[in-house]
Amino acid sequence: MTSHGDHSGLLDSLQLVVSAERDAIGSLTVLPPDLFSRAGVEIEALRKVFTACTDPLAEPFRTATERIDALQQHLDDLVRMRSQKILMLALLRAEGRSVDREHQRRMLPAEQALYDEVREAVDRYRHEMFGDTVRPTPEGGTPVPPACAAAAAEAAIEVNPTPHALTLARVVAPIEPFLGFDGRTYALEPEDVLTLPHENAAVLRERNIILSILPDK
Repeated sequence: MTSHGDHSGLLDSLQLVVSAERDAIGSLTVLPPDLFSRAGVEIEALRKVFTACTDPLAEPFRTATERIDALQQHLDDLVRMRSQKILMLALLRAEGRSVDREHQRRMLPAEQALYDEVREAVDRYRHEMFGDTVRPTPEGGTPVPPACAAAAAEAAIEVNPTPHALTLARVVAPIEPFLGFDGRTYALEPEDVLTLPHENAAVLRERNIILSILPDK
């Protein structure tokens, strides 16, 4: 039987885990592998109170309800934060950008499956839309034949231009549309998650308009 101390102990531990995940802007945290299973057992044990005590005004009933709500809220917050990070990692990888393997080592099995499925789905989407004509550009550019380079120089076309450093960020405050350093126009709303040129991101971060999610690339 689960004791009162066990109930409060798991809830306190979960609060710390959620807080750490929220503070880990640049990466995923390492989760206890049994965290979700322990929380599931905890919730099932609390639900048994409803069978023994059917009066919703009774203290045991109310306490069990409050603890279940608190546990589920913390679990929802944790899944939301981690899934957002995992989705963006998968999208970045599908675009051909490098992703630190440490992120994957910190994923639970279900999270690794989500990462793989999203990355593969984006790859399929790109293939269906473009076939073999468009692929992610390898980092560092591709070799350019001398004749092509000469023609490009004559036409004042930059060969293998250096891409803008990007920052993955979440918008936390309203802002008017603006032109980015990459030539794109950005119309952002609070809670948008996207990559921005490093120069724009630095300014917006100083003005508390965005929060960086992953390190600059």
